[in-house]
Amino acid sequence: MAHIRALAVRAWDKYGVRSVIHPHAGGYIEFEDEIEKLLEDIPYEIAGLCLDTGHLYYSKMVPIKWLQKCANRLDYIHFKDIDLDVYKQVMEERIRFFDACGKGVMCPIGQGIIDYNSIHKLLKEIDYHGYITIEQERDPRNSDTSLSDVKQSVDYLKSVGY
Repeated sequence: MAHIRALAVRAWDKYGVRSVIHPHAGGYIEFEDEIEKLLEDIPYEIAGLCLDTGHLYYSKMVPIKWLQKCANRLDYIHFKDIDLDVYKQVMEERIRFFDACGKGVMCPIGQGIIDYNSIHKLLKEIDYHGYITIEQERDPRNSDTSLSDVKQSVDYLKSVGY
């Protein structure tokens, strides 16, 4: 946490860049207790927060609950979706996160388990005006359907009011 704080302060003081911390599956800040520690140790004035719906779910958290809980800390959001069948399989296999992505644990938005209708309602309730990035992590050697997958995600999100 001291390193994050020091880097965020330096980025702002020296370069005028606001840091935003992105808890990430397979990273050093991933699980509920680690995010809680981050929220406790790094005030919003020092660095913002980027929550990722797919990473939250993958790490056994409910995305909408964390978006609501951290509403006053959010600078940025990443949208992903999780294929529940693949998720259950990779959890049983106990493989690394990026290996799970290679097996297709992340799917186009609207085809997975994450409730984007409820997230849309919540973002309106909390008056979120920050950026949202649509992502789908995969094995880069399997990227031939990336454009099609992103189009499906965008089309789905538009269909539910985004």
